[in-house]
Amino acid sequence: MEVLVNIMKITNEMLPKYESQIFNCLLKCVNNQNSELMRVSSLGCLGELCKICKFGILCHIQEIIDVCERTLTEDQSLLAKKGAIVILANFIEYQDKALFHELERETLQVYRLLKKVTISRFCDEEVQHRALQCLGVLSGIVREFMFPKTKILHDIKIF
Repeated sequence: MEVLVNIMKITNEMLPKYESQIFNCLLKCVNNQNSELMRVSSLGCLGELCKICKFGILCHIQEIIDVCERTLTEDQSLLAKKGAIVILANFIEYQDKALFHELERETLQVYRLLKKVTISRFCDEEVQHRALQCLGVLSGIVREFMFPKTKILHDIKIF
């Protein structure tokens, strides 16, 4: 899995051609219930791809959110839950802030998922703390759109 991420880092210009295939491969491996290591590795790689592919993940965003939600709510593995929260954290941190305004439904879904994780008794403290940090960042981004900073410009003309 890490080889796919390294390939994506190297092939910057060719990335749009192969990104769909790589995302599909990683998303399929995340759903592999037989191997915990495969799921954790795939989740980590998806987290790295959220850093690399700023616009490439938009067509896969709903699948990524669904995988994170399924992992955080149903998976028994703490490592997998940590990987899912890293995906969400990287998505929030590295994406363009205006994107969250465009993806209102997905932003609300991520917000609700993070809120659910912070009060869940099935997640460890590290995952809950990371979810709380993500909530703070996401709240700040949403607050900027809801209450933009007003600037008063004053022109003084001397004749």
